[in-house]
Amino acid sequence: MEFSQFFEWPYIIYSLMIFTGFLIFAIQAFISFIGVGIETDGDGLSDLGSSDFSVRFISLMTVASFAMVGGTFGLYANIKSDSLILGILVTLIVGSGMAYLVYKIKSTLYKLQSNGIVKISNAVGKTAKIYITIKPGQVGQIEVGVQGRRKYLDAVAIDSSAEYATGTLVKVVDVKDGCILVVEKAD
Repeated sequence: MEFSQFFEWPYIIYSLMIFTGFLIFAIQAFISFIGVGIETDGDGLSDLGSSDFSVRFISLMTVASFAMVGGTFGLYANIKSDSLILGILVTLIVGSGMAYLVYKIKSTLYKLQSNGIVKISNAVGKTAKIYITIKPGQVGQIEVGVQGRRKYLDAVAIDSSAEYATGTLVKVVDVKDGCILVVEKAD
């Protein structure tokens, strides 16, 4: 096969598919490399669990993978067999398989995402250790496990005249002003 044949029907279609897929992939890779995020998945990444399958499946990356891989294998099949129908069939099967593989990889990676926000109210009821002494009427700090993380948070005693030295075990009973934990001596 000569190079000029790639600019004849049906090879021009395969060439355009491969080039378009590669161009989309290259632009996305470059934008990601320089640190700019773009939304390409319908309702957005945060709605991945609640959106329809077709909206999540069709994205720039799945379209690019379908075009690059499906187009390449379809072109190869068309050249080797000289059958347009076989080339189209191979394009559809291999391209769809690759797009599905990319979709599965992306959905698995999205499940690993976490926003990292710790809700301070989840500390209520937990046993903690005094990190910085809580003096009467003053704020100290406690060390407490919240949402699988060790956090050092501001705390005051429930009894404003109580003092808890470093290392004392306390129980978190409330949250004051949305960011200060209220503690009492642990049993």
